[in-house]
Amino acid sequence: MSARYRIGALLFLAALMFGGASAHAAQLVTDLSEHQIRIRSNFNGTQILLFGAIEVNTADERDLDRDVVIVVSGPARPVTVRRKARIAGIWVNHDSLTFPKVPGYYAVASTRPLEVTAGVEVLQREQIGIDNVDFGAPLAQAMDGSVEILPPDEEKNFVKALIRNKKREKLYISDPGGIVFLGQTLFRATVDIPANVPVGLYTATVFLMRNGEVVDAISSPLYIDKSGLERFLYRFAHNSALLYGLLVILGAALAGWIASAVLRER
Repeated sequence: MSARYRIGALLFLAALMFGGASAHAAQLVTDLSEHQIRIRSNFNGTQILLFGAIEVNTADERDLDRDVVIVVSGPARPVTVRRKARIAGIWVNHDSLTFPKVPGYYAVASTRPLEVTAGVEVLQREQIGIDNVDFGAPLAQAMDGSVEILPPDEEKNFVKALIRNKKREKLYISDPGGIVFLGQTLFRATVDIPANVPVGLYTATVFLMRNGEVVDAISSPLYIDKSGLERFLYRFAHNSALLYGLLVILGAALAGWIASAVLRER
């Protein structure tokens, strides 16, 4: 963590120490070490620091029967998962399932394993945990493109394959025990941001759990975007895909012609 972030954290902690106590039940006060990450050509991943404190009104609230869970997620986009089948000795794409709102990145950190902090209903309602994320109502298609209905068990297999692929790409991260308390109220956690993270708007949500229920929750935005030449090329490729493709083809043809001319001169 840089000196600027250390100073910011110290100021934050000082404000907590000397600020007035809340008149309500336990509440969260949180922040991020940075709210914007710029991706350049040499970007090979980074980390963000989430830190905060639990404001309590009485000494009885400072017990051990509470947990903090941090979820960093975004941006959600449609994703198609295809299943391969062997036909006439050749592996081809058979049927597919398209999920309408799949987070490109999802990381969860907690003070203890999630199954200890709350019941399944609470975790599913708040979408806490990779297995509890709602990807939306999927659309299944057969090999010929016709719409089909898959049994629930087969649909779950597609969901498992999607999560497995995201974990392999290090885009879905689970870190039970990743949140560390510094004393009775202060806590911190670091979240890894891989080099292949998609650009867009992210949300970092901190949940305060007590007796298996969500007592408080607070969200902070995090924006990841390309900068410099990478930003220009990225936006040009997405906003003018046809023109970008033609320029790429012309550039490749020009490079081939130059290489051929150099070899002929030799």
